[in-house]
Amino acid sequence: MTERELEDGRKELVLVEDEERKNAAMPLVEGGAEGGVFNSISTEQKVDLMKKRRKTPKSDAYTTWLDETSKQLEIHNHGRRFADENNVEANGEARDEVEDRRAQFKEPPFLPSEKRRLYFGSETPVLAPLTTQGNLPFRRLCVELGAQFTYSEMAMSLPIVQGHKGEWALMKAHQSEVLPPTIKPNQGVVKDYDHSRDLKFGVQISANKPWQALKATEVMTALCPHLRVVDLNCGCPIDLVYRDGAGSALLEHPSKLEKILRGMNAVSNEVPVSAKIRMGTKDNSPTALKLIERLVLGGPEFTEIGQGPAGVAAITLHGRSRQQRYTREADWSYISECAALIRRLNERSDDLTDTIREPDDRLQAPGRRVYFLGNGDCYSHEDYYRAIGESGVDTVMIARGALMKPWIFEEIQAGQYLDKSASERLSIVEKFAKYGLNAWGSDEHGVGTTRRFLLELLSFTHRYIPIGLLEHLPPRIQDRPPAYKGRNELETLLASDNYKDWIKISEMFLGPAHKDFKFEPKHKSNSYEIEG
Repeated sequence: MTERELEDGRKELVLVEDEERKNAAMPLVEGGAEGGVFNSISTEQKVDLMKKRRKTPKSDAYTTWLDETSKQLEIHNHGRRFADENNVEANGEARDEVEDRRAQFKEPPFLPSEKRRLYFGSETPVLAPLTTQGNLPFRRLCVELGAQFTYSEMAMSLPIVQGHKGEWALMKAHQSEVLPPTIKPNQGVVKDYDHSRDLKFGVQISANKPWQALKATEVMTALCPHLRVVDLNCGCPIDLVYRDGAGSALLEHPSKLEKILRGMNAVSNEVPVSAKIRMGTKDNSPTALKLIERLVLGGPEFTEIGQGPAGVAAITLHGRSRQQRYTREADWSYISECAALIRRLNERSDDLTDTIREPDDRLQAPGRRVYFLGNGDCYSHEDYYRAIGESGVDTVMIARGALMKPWIFEEIQAGQYLDKSASERLSIVEKFAKYGLNAWGSDEHGVGTTRRFLLELLSFTHRYIPIGLLEHLPPRIQDRPPAYKGRNELETLLASDNYKDWIKISEMFLGPAHKDFKFEPKHKSNSYEIEG
């Protein structure tokens, strides 16, 4: 402990961390690079990818099968009717027709490997994949504050396959992220769940073609041994991504989306596959209910040729449309409808167990259960537990709430609001700066990178209003309070929306910025790009 004097003359005790003792106490995980960083690949491996020397036999074989099967399905589906399940059971001719049709199709070249079991519960708050903000230092900070699961920033599949350095840098995880979650589920909650094999860090990718997603998944799971899950972004609203046919554009092509996820599941070895979606692309026209049913049970194109479920382990629903972006409140009533649907579909899957209609176990979700996560407008522990209790989701994925106050995970664990003092909030900023220098280096380039990402973080944290100043709880991000004066000068400085004040804060830990240095936040108030 050390004593620190505040600006108003008061003194307080501050806990001083001993990094050597802290690192010594952290369990040893094999395969890490210098500084406790995992999932780093060598320059030689990147060159092999760039020069196409690294083969992806699983992806090539499965993509060929998908293409051939799709062409055959188009021929068979032209002008014919679908026989629903009831007709197939009641009508022998229809059943024979389906069996004949299945016999005409080739089986996939291989079945998916058995997947590692996952667990999501009320005690496992999740940090969302965040473009720009979801960097390694920020994720490390959130894990330290109580986040149980984290995701990389969204990575583009094609640059991954081509060995681009910048995209592979997104795969890096801190040692604290490759350890098992600190909370174990109750005994028997998940069949065959092995807590010791679980970890916190997953990656999110974006793709507009099946072969890109498959190849990216195959090389990532082969070269990065510390991945909890590979998540497909189906919700990014950025125009550039949407026009390219990726992100939320996949919501308009559910059959293509299912092909991508099936293929990813087939080539990902033991790593489970998940998807993050939105309600739909247009306001007042939600499509997530139909899409969820397809992803859990399998679409008609695949079920009628005997392929069963898509094998998705978890689905996250952001309660907004693409058109809505990040404006207006998330629709948790619709999320609740989808949660109820998933519960029914999971029960239907249980009913098929030990019957002749039971799909191959390797085609099903790990543990025969698809987890469902809600996302949108979670800014306090009250929002978190209300969402779980009233909406029926397994857990909540937190995005902007964590950017405004990273200690939201502490509040969730404590079950109460934490009125952080200005000095406590500044210590969190200091910790981010320290972790940034550890990750990006303390040379001129490393300091510049750390400063830029620190300023991006401050562009969100300044919007936090101290609990002690609020008249009504809980706070809402859509509310815009009038200018206010903090309880001391430091609190007022932390609340400033002037980028020059943010630069002053960064100079406390990173030294003086260049006199001509300017900063414009990449993500503004209702950012289009923050997360999918």
